[in-house]
Amino acid sequence: MRSANNSVEPSSFPDDAGADYFIREYRTAVNPARRELLENKPPLLILCTPADAPESHTHRVLEALRWALGPEHKRVPHTVLYAEDETPLLSVQAGAGLGFDIPRRSAPDRLPNFWLMADVIAQIQEGRPGTGGLGARKLRDHVYRQRAERGGFPGLLWHLGGTDTAPIGGVRGFFVGLVWHSLTRALPRWIWTLRQNRRLVRSKRSGWLGKHLNATAGAAPVFELLDQVGARQSPRLSLEPDHPRHKEGLAALELLLLRALLEDLGKPAVGRLLPKRRRRVARPVLLVEIPPEGAPGADAAERLLRAFHTLQAGLDGPGPLVIAVGRPSRSLQSDLGVERTNLRRASSLLHSSNPRPVVVPLEEEPFERPGLQIPPVQPRKFLMGWRAVTAVELAALTAVLVGGATAPSLWDTPPDTRCVGGDRPVAADGQNKRVEVRPTEWYQDVLRRIKKQNGQAEKYAKGRAVRTVVLFESDPPTDAEDTIFDGSIPELRGVALWQQQLIDDAASDSSRVPLRVEVRPVGAGFHKVVPAVRDLIQEVKREDSGEEYEKIVGVLGFAQSTKETQEAVALLGGSGMPMVGTTATADEMQRSENYWPFTPDNSEEARVEAAFAARSHIVVKAGQAEPNAPMECAPARNTVIVRTPDDLYSESLADKFHQSFRGDKTVINFRQGSQPFATPPGTQKSTTADQLVGQVCQALQTEPDTAVFWTARARDFTAFVRAMDANGTCTEKGLTVLGGNELTNVALTGQFADKPWLRLYHSAHRLPEGDKRASQKTQQFVRLYNGNYPRDPWRQDGHSAVSYDAFHVLSRAVDEAHTGNGVRRESVVTALKNGISFDGATGFIRFSEFSSGPPVNKTLVILRQSDGEPTAVVACGAYSQKAGKEKNQGPPCAD
Repeated sequence: MRSANNSVEPSSFPDDAGADYFIREYRTAVNPARRELLENKPPLLILCTPADAPESHTHRVLEALRWALGPEHKRVPHTVLYAEDETPLLSVQAGAGLGFDIPRRSAPDRLPNFWLMADVIAQIQEGRPGTGGLGARKLRDHVYRQRAERGGFPGLLWHLGGTDTAPIGGVRGFFVGLVWHSLTRALPRWIWTLRQNRRLVRSKRSGWLGKHLNATAGAAPVFELLDQVGARQSPRLSLEPDHPRHKEGLAALELLLLRALLEDLGKPAVGRLLPKRRRRVARPVLLVEIPPEGAPGADAAERLLRAFHTLQAGLDGPGPLVIAVGRPSRSLQSDLGVERTNLRRASSLLHSSNPRPVVVPLEEEPFERPGLQIPPVQPRKFLMGWRAVTAVELAALTAVLVGGATAPSLWDTPPDTRCVGGDRPVAADGQNKRVEVRPTEWYQDVLRRIKKQNGQAEKYAKGRAVRTVVLFESDPPTDAEDTIFDGSIPELRGVALWQQQLIDDAASDSSRVPLRVEVRPVGAGFHKVVPAVRDLIQEVKREDSGEEYEKIVGVLGFAQSTKETQEAVALLGGSGMPMVGTTATADEMQRSENYWPFTPDNSEEARVEAAFAARSHIVVKAGQAEPNAPMECAPARNTVIVRTPDDLYSESLADKFHQSFRGDKTVINFRQGSQPFATPPGTQKSTTADQLVGQVCQALQTEPDTAVFWTARARDFTAFVRAMDANGTCTEKGLTVLGGNELTNVALTGQFADKPWLRLYHSAHRLPEGDKRASQKTQQFVRLYNGNYPRDPWRQDGHSAVSYDAFHVLSRAVDEAHTGNGVRRESVVTALKNGISFDGATGFIRFSEFSSGPPVNKTLVILRQSDGEPTAVVACGAYSQKAGKEKNQGPPCAD
């Protein structure tokens, strides 16, 4: 068997398109920042080397991936599987490799299932021992002997037994043969066999072997079942290696052995007291070489990949990350049903539970030049072994128990059941009127301001560079109802404020590039953004004929995650246009290396909100006593997830919350109207607000400790709240709703001011002005905004601060790209890739180098809407420079 090269000198990964993103996400998938991300099931990834490429191309990629996992010694459990004729079952090599050179002070998987099956399969391959019932007994004895040779308590007893044969005759022979061997060998082996039978076959929870072999509850004992496997496969294995039946026999054994290995690598226990159970901090990795079709070892490699694909969907737990490199045959790709994509798209799939294998063709040209080194992963290290930690914990527990026995009053402290964010409803009686809004007037006012500032910027064009950015926005509102559901007005105001700041700075700072802003309406909900983007691309191609200041150097906006804005990002990215987003949060929006989202993505938001719902007292307890007594709340044990089908933002946030929330979940697909839509299996359907109210009330009656997680749009939420208030059948104890930033606009306009039964929590992207944690820069922005727009109902909303900071990011990149009297869009992209950081209105902003993801540790806030100003009940991320340096802000920020 060929061994992996463990040299200190790193190999380089080919610098193919999207390679930098793949490197980043590969390291994150192996060593995620949060433990719960280990529960995702990443897809089988196949990196396909070019046709007729030499074997060195495959080895270069494999070595680059391996080197990142441990240059000198393993930092995470992994192994490289080189397919060769002498190793027909690569699962044997996989299990042996994962158990060798384990990371220091980690608690390695002992792989009990794997080693038992490996011993069984080795015996089957050598020839079935015996016939009839004697086969099962001899198989059991052989496997137990192998287990004893590996040490541990069975090995100690075995070696205490002495020789295999007892002395003949005499008292000593009688004692050794009947008594001593019985105590040290026969009895332990019998107990071990019972345990294996119960664990592998009888147990409803973990009896994976019985399920794999389709054995019923009253099936034969475990070694009889395995002996039957040998009886079926041994005749096939005796045929010529090229015979189809021989290959079927190997495939069956590969499937059984790999199933055993995957069971050992199953879902790691989380949150238990035993420290050994908490020491998997990285994902096991299997790197597989695929030789060209017909080459030695090609069948073995493809057999392993087929087996893994067969087992992955039903795997109870995350399993390893499997990356195959080489030349997969067409038959393999057809059998696996692969999805062909690029490195950039594959990077995002590494963090998703995607059962469909992914093939990424690698180009030939990058192999001909220096590549990119993958930095070694840095998993968490442990100062002490798990045994030492266990001893310390037991000593501390003993001290607590002894102290508690002498001071029983310590145990009498009542639990804290206060409701997070206070008892007050959404609004008190004194604030039960809606805030007056004048949408058309306000929208036109901010457009006039931007137009005036564009003229101010153009005045600088005579002696210096002035450029234009495009801001895509929804159509202007026609009435108040449009305004409360759309954040376009505060977003435009934020853009106008930064443009004014930029123009003021340009008067004294010649390094600043004044920017014009072209606001382009693209329909309600961005429905017309794709044609507008195509027009922009054609316009840019003809821009040499216009004024210099009209040249477009970037795009700002995309405030909503829709399928249209997703396509628009892909189109603009293909044209090389730099883009900075605002409040679009869906992970799926990242369709281009030239797009920089500004807010935390839905994965991060869903994780924080799921932890908040499960840990925080937000649901009013059933059976409250006196009406005037302090309200008591409890964490949400159940959630009703309301989502809108075919809405990118809603589906994305709902699915990711569903993955993160630990309690019971009910999913309702809600879309008003008669247009039919598909309902995924296991979910409910609703087409009217009244129907949705009935479904939610039924869930509350069944499980009172239920919260609603809302991902549908704000207009639908208003319809639901009004229907719930009119119905009134399940509002006595209140209803807790947790949602995204989509609900901020409507909540701040007083739409729910007279709904005392509603406990509303929603996310935002900056701290309220009265929060003591808000940075000086945030407070400065608040004073600026309130001074310009004193009657704005959205002054506590994050839309204006987000657009203000996002425009700041784009203008900084333009400043850095400015050379002489020109600004090239390619240079703006380079400036963004080089990383930008500053203290902004939403907190401390820091974009990583060579990354187009959201800012590192970006501010995420959960607000409780109460009778006065909203209260921040959770503040995560870099809401100030000091907070940005904190590695662990505690739950729910780091759960």
